[in-house]
Amino acid sequence: MNTTSLSLLDRLRHAEPDASEWGRLRDIYSPMIHNWLSRLPNLHNEVDDLTQEVLVVLFRELPSFERRRDGSFRAWLRQITVNRMLAFCKTRRKQPVAMGGPETEQLLAQLADPTSDLARQWDSDHDKHVFQKLLAIVEKDFEPSTWQAFTRFAVEGRPAAQVAEELGVTESAVVQAKFRILKRLREEAGALLD
Repeated sequence: MNTTSLSLLDRLRHAEPDASEWGRLRDIYSPMIHNWLSRLPNLHNEVDDLTQEVLVVLFRELPSFERRRDGSFRAWLRQITVNRMLAFCKTRRKQPVAMGGPETEQLLAQLADPTSDLARQWDSDHDKHVFQKLLAIVEKDFEPSTWQAFTRFAVEGRPAAQVAEELGVTESAVVQAKFRILKRLREEAGALLD
């Protein structure tokens, strides 16, 4: 099992990260960013390119990211996404066919406002998406029986005694599975989830 105390963000910001670490960050965030950009009207085929632009800025600026409060990474990523979209809209306005117009500008303003319902939806989507991705990443670090105990008890919310009986282990083993996997998730997540 990987016992490093450095989160993925810490490894990318402070160590000499390898391509697999950057790939892991891309794999976590590319689908979520793509999904959010797809919600904006009249993007058509530009969604993939814009997703890549957001990721390029994320990779370039990540070493200077400083966590100042809970949720600051997801807010920072949301702002990068909004800024890339605003730059894209500005470029498109100079072209003969403008993109989106007032509807797009209104959506981007709402997304940029951290108190808006749309920004709160971003935060919720972010946390759910990243949690699922992190589960998939850390699952390989544990035995299948440990993982089953964790998912049944911690994720599905079934009683520890019931899970223990189903798996033929002690209640203590079920609780320990939850503790070990949550600890590993916290180590990997760092500032990705708060």
